[in-house]
Amino acid sequence: MKRKCLWAFVVGLACGSAWGWIPEDSRILMRGDANSDAVVDMADALTITSYLYIGSAEPPCLNQADANNDGVVDGSDAIYLLQWLFNGGFSPPAPGPRNDVCVADDDPYPGCAEAPCG
Repeated sequence: MKRKCLWAFVVGLACGSAWGWIPEDSRILMRGDANSDAVVDMADALTITSYLYIGSAEPPCLNQADANNDGVVDGSDAIYLLQWLFNGGFSPPAPGPRNDVCVADDDPYPGCAEAPCG
């Protein structure tokens, strides 16, 4: 029973975040997670390119879409993610998906929650 409850909680949390049911201020900043589903994967690169070149909706947190932390969301962010995912490139800078340290972002975008420190 505990396993089912835990699974339901995890799925609910992931679905709630992806569909915007979790309030914006409770999301945690994870650089590279452009679609705010708490996972950095190829879908994030597609979210960035769809936003930039097809006119899809703006990512929920532009700071997360700025995968290489150069201060602008552009095509290089999608390439950066794909290089990291499939070609052994550098991981997105902190607070990124594989960082175990808590750092404050020096250039936060409005509407993005910072990773909690402590």
